[in-house]
Amino acid sequence: MSRPPELPLVQWEPYQRRPRDRIRITETSCCGAYEWAAQGGLFLILRPAARPGRYEETGRGLYRHAREVWEELLTYHELQHKHEQATKSKRQPRRSRDDEQAA
Repeated sequence: MSRPPELPLVQWEPYQRRPRDRIRITETSCCGAYEWAAQGGLFLILRPAARPGRYEETGRGLYRHAREVWEELLTYHELQHKHEQATKSKRQPRRSRDDEQAA
């Protein structure tokens, strides 16, 4: 069995919105695990925190830095989904047409 992908080394911190800064979400990962955002002239990546209604952030900074973190997270996220699908399909036996007709 293949190993799951390794999470990129990123530092997640509690997201605290500054009172007058608006946040703009412009991209979201396939299942909403990560969001690409801009706020106060900087860019950052958000993810839901363990507490409902709270978020964590990483990659806050200028576009180039934040975008590199975003790309690493999306690559990891895609590989994670592929790994989950592969392990799921290995556990479930394939059904033949004979099985479907008998059911």
